[in-house]
Amino acid sequence: MYGAIEAGGTKFNLSLANDRGKIIKEKTLATGSPQEVLDQIISFYRKNPVQALGVGLFGPVDLDPSRETFGCLLKTPKEAWRNYPFYKKLSQALPGTKLALDTDVNVAGLGEYYLGNGLGKKSLLYLTIGTGIGGGYILKGRPLQGLSHPEMGHILLRPHPQDSFSGTCPYHDYCLEGMAAGPSIYGRYKKFGQDLDPNHEAWTFLAYYLAQALVSYTVVLRPDQITLGGGVMHSPNLLTRVRENFSDLFHNYLDLPPLEDYIKPPRLKDRSGIFGALLLVLDENTKKQLILDSDLEREN
Repeated sequence: MYGAIEAGGTKFNLSLANDRGKIIKEKTLATGSPQEVLDQIISFYRKNPVQALGVGLFGPVDLDPSRETFGCLLKTPKEAWRNYPFYKKLSQALPGTKLALDTDVNVAGLGEYYLGNGLGKKSLLYLTIGTGIGGGYILKGRPLQGLSHPEMGHILLRPHPQDSFSGTCPYHDYCLEGMAAGPSIYGRYKKFGQDLDPNHEAWTFLAYYLAQALVSYTVVLRPDQITLGGGVMHSPNLLTRVRENFSDLFHNYLDLPPLEDYIKPPRLKDRSGIFGALLLVLDENTKKQLILDSDLEREN
């Protein structure tokens, strides 16, 4: 048996998979306090033992395995989780279980690269727009990694001429996460996105900021494909507005595929992260079987 955890700022998705990589059991937890969440994770995997467990963890997180703080959350906006040694606590609680860890957006990117929009492509950029904003760039099957993982939600933006808001990020004014993640909507209007009309001005602002970011990522990374996931992207017509703003800002500077193919929703829908976390720990034969099974499901 294999396990996978997609650990986001709003919820944790736990899963159990068989020796073909097929998910057979799942559980969802609210992202409460670290100890509350850890206790529930431990309980789930003690009742459902696994030989290996892949984790995609919201960030920023230390991914340097040579450091004592490997797997420790860093300056996350979720204050209770700052400096929490998640990997260390989990490995101590589940001795004998092989653990693999990456960011939540990197694993979602891996899921889409191997099983979704990235099939047949050399590179894919995955962005999640939800409680926060993060990005994972997958090149030839591997996530981009420098000093640590990228923090794509914190690039700085040019404010919309009609937007007087400076953002919700506690570290930067006018950064992408502070201006376009879910909490930015509540910060402006004291309402949640799902409570706003699809024609509300909030979506004009978010589409403008997301398109600005995609222009920057396009000229720097030159991905074959961009996938936009996360709860905020469920808003009707937001994806279309992002494409329109991208076209206006980019001015056909470089040759790109048609925008309907270049900027897309996840093919795996809300399952990109859990499958990507699973891919971290599958052996090569099981991974190939999962990819084959996924291809057959699409053909049918």
